[in-house]
Amino acid sequence: MKRLFALVLACLLLCGCVESTMLDFYGVTPFREMEYTRPDMDAVAQSCLDASELAGSSDDVDAVLEAVWDFYDIYDDFSTNYDLAYIHYHANLSDIYWKQEHDFCAENYAQLDMYLEDLYYALAQSPLRTELEKEYFGLGFFRDYEGEEMYDDALLDYLEREQELISDYYDLTDAVEAEYYSDAYFDECAVPMADILAELVKLRQEIAGYLGYNSYTDFAWESYYYRDYTPTQAERYLEQIKTELVPLYENMNSVDVWGPSDEGCSEKETFAYVRKTARALDGIIQEAFNMMQLAQLYDIEVSDKKSGLSFELFFSKYYVPYVFVTTTGTGYDKLSFAHEFGHFVCDYAAGGSWAGTDVLEVFSQGMEYLSLRYGDADEAFVTMKLADSLSTYVEQGAYAAFELAMYDLPAGELTGEKLLELYGDICTGYGFGSMEWDPRDMVTIPHFYGNPQYVFSYVVSNDAAMQLYELELSDPGAGKQIYENNLTTEESYFLAFLEEAGLESPFARIDEVKALMTEHFR
Repeated sequence: MKRLFALVLACLLLCGCVESTMLDFYGVTPFREMEYTRPDMDAVAQSCLDASELAGSSDDVDAVLEAVWDFYDIYDDFSTNYDLAYIHYHANLSDIYWKQEHDFCAENYAQLDMYLEDLYYALAQSPLRTELEKEYFGLGFFRDYEGEEMYDDALLDYLEREQELISDYYDLTDAVEAEYYSDAYFDECAVPMADILAELVKLRQEIAGYLGYNSYTDFAWESYYYRDYTPTQAERYLEQIKTELVPLYENMNSVDVWGPSDEGCSEKETFAYVRKTARALDGIIQEAFNMMQLAQLYDIEVSDKKSGLSFELFFSKYYVPYVFVTTTGTGYDKLSFAHEFGHFVCDYAAGGSWAGTDVLEVFSQGMEYLSLRYGDADEAFVTMKLADSLSTYVEQGAYAAFELAMYDLPAGELTGEKLLELYGDICTGYGFGSMEWDPRDMVTIPHFYGNPQYVFSYVVSNDAAMQLYELELSDPGAGKQIYENNLTTEESYFLAFLEEAGLESPFARIDEVKALMTEHFR
């Protein structure tokens, strides 16, 4: 049916038939028709209570499951409304209404997860536990809900304070009137933004300690990213990058490799680049693009009101992904859109992917590399992407090294001034002085604030994605095949995924990467 779906969609797009008829037929809600309603936290609490009480008193498995479905529906409504508020907020930071709605959802999201955990603990203690596992959850599901619950009022207070600090950062971002990245910009906001980051790091260290972890890094790597390699392995890899790739990075910065990113590029041209890539890749990738276009499940508008973030998310209520890109009006937008579209494809193929963060980034960065072979990339554009790849190793590597060091600082040393100094020292060691650079740009990297310890994923997944490109060069179609074959993976662990996919570990590839980059940037 999916192949037929793709063909029918293509015909609609070509002949100009009424879009809504097709979307209605397949049950797809276009973005413009998705309505936001502020979540009702009392209703969430009552639904959880009803299902939990029924689990302890009823001998009717179907009735208990029906109550669980009701809670899941409310959970999905909350998540989808939060996603809508998140999109509208990041599209225009100055819109007070969407700021208020975003902040409400963000501050209550931890409470939502607490209710879900409460329900699972109640089901684990239910006399129907075995039947519930057999009927739906799977044998052994409730073993993880036999000890103490993770969420309590103290943890909720921590998480709400974390969201408040993140909101403070974005409020300050919107309030700065000076031209972005100018001396005046950093003079106005660098210190207060750095102070917010210092407060976030201290708070996150407290959260980790409260949950029984020796460091926030250990907590984040295990709880958020499911990494099957250690921070020590990451540190060794980052040192290899510093030794082997930074000299090439410095050489690269001495020549003009960024031509396409300096040229103007319209939204229409950006869209056409990814559309051509999708059509050439065909199959489910083209199908995903057609759906994205037809239902307007993307935003690539150039706007100075946007937050600076680019992201993709999955509306659990509507069962479709959405792409948001902060574009600059330059040729680099083509790669940014391709990147987020790669996430879109993965979520579309899997119906909402459950793969790990590092794994998912392979598909986003992989789409960038495949676009070099299947889009309309000329030689200058390919060179720019390879320069971008080398920059990912080095710059995201520097950011990752900074985060590892930052979360190791004693609380007594955590000040905005100290973080700016530490960031400047680490980035200087990674060759940032070879380009036009202001050490205060630490405050322009939103991942430090809202997605802690995420940036290392870009480094290792970039390596895996680049292997797809190398395969395409030596055996056209081979990289594409691996990409398509693994779109529905549910693997949480990165190294395990690479082994299953037939790709190499980045930790063993530094010499190959150096050789490839030397061909272009020696």
